[in-house]
Amino acid sequence: MKCYQLIVVVIMFLWNCLASAQVIQGVACDKTTGMPISNVHVYLDGTSINTITNSLGKFELRTNSAFNTRLVLNHLLYQTVIINNPFKDMPDTLYMEERIYDLPEVTIRADRFTREQKMKAFREQFLGVSRAGKSCVILNEDDIQLSFNMQTRRLLASSDNPIVVVNDAGLNSDYVQNSFFAVASYFVDKAPDSRRIKRRRDNIYELSANYFFKSFSSNSLNKNKFILFNKMYPIDHKQYFTVKDTLSLKMIRIIPYTDINKDKMYYSVPNLSGIIRVLFRRRIQSEICFITDSFLVDRYGNIDKIDQIFFSGQMGKNRAGDMLPIDYELKTEN
Repeated sequence: MKCYQLIVVVIMFLWNCLASAQVIQGVACDKTTGMPISNVHVYLDGTSINTITNSLGKFELRTNSAFNTRLVLNHLLYQTVIINNPFKDMPDTLYMEERIYDLPEVTIRADRFTREQKMKAFREQFLGVSRAGKSCVILNEDDIQLSFNMQTRRLLASSDNPIVVVNDAGLNSDYVQNSFFAVASYFVDKAPDSRRIKRRRDNIYELSANYFFKSFSSNSLNKNKFILFNKMYPIDHKQYFTVKDTLSLKMIRIIPYTDINKDKMYYSVPNLSGIIRVLFRRRIQSEICFITDSFLVDRYGNIDKIDQIFFSGQMGKNRAGDMLPIDYELKTEN
C-alpha cells in the first residue's frame, strides 16, 4: 500500500535554523529582467509544507514553529535556489537565474560492473534494506547517472532531474564500508487516513535519530525507554551533557573532563569517549559518535551539525526508505 511519495533533488547541503517564526513569505523574480516568476515550487526541505508562487511571484508558508531546515525554490526553467536560514535570514525578494542546459561531458573509463549491478547497490544504499526500504520504487531510474571509480572504489550517483520515490509497502552491499547521501526533499502523504500505515510510521520514527534527540533535549530519555552507555557502563546523560534553551532551539554541550575539589577530596568527572551507545527498549542498539562539543536541536529532534555526528547500529541503517517528514511527531507528543 502506498505510504509516502518522496520527491528528491540530489545536492549536497547542511541545514540550519537559528530563530523562531511562523510565517515565511517572499517574491521570486528573474535575476536578469527583475520580472516576477509564477509557478515556482516553494517548500521547506524535508517536510510536506509547500506552495506555488502566484502570478506576481509571491508565496507564503505557515508553520507551527521554527525548525532546522532550508527553504527551496524549484522551477524547470531556473536554477534551484536554497535559503539556509529561512526563519532568520529571509530576503524579501529571491532572484532566480535561468537554467542553461549543456550536454554532459562524456568520459570513457573501464568499468567491471553492469548498470544493473550498480543500480542494485544504489537502491540498497539509498533506499535501505529494511522493510520500508525494500517497499520503495524509484519511478525514474533512467534519469540516474551511475559510475564506479576503480581507483577510489567508490560508486557515484547523480541526477539532473528530481528522483521520484514511491514507498509501497556483482557490486554487493556486503562490501560497502560506508555511504552518504544528501538531498533536498518534500513529502506528499498518499495515505493520510490509514491507521495501519500510521502505526508503521510511528514504529520507524521511534527508531530514528530524531526521536532520540527529541527525547534527549526534552529530558524524556527514561520515559521513552532509552538507556545510554559510555563504553560498557550505563550513564546519566546529565553528567556528560548540558541542555540549555536558545530561542526556539535547544543547545546541547558535552561537558569537558574536570577535576573537582570537594571537602579537600579530589574526584574526577568521567570524560565522554566521543561515542555513546544507545539501547532502546533494552534490545535495539545504536552508537553515536560526536566530533563536535555542541549542537542545536529543534522541537522535532533535528540537529544542525549533521556532518559532525555519525550513527551506526539501528540508527545508522536508516536510509531514504525510512525517511519521514522532519516535522513528524507521535500523536502523544502533539
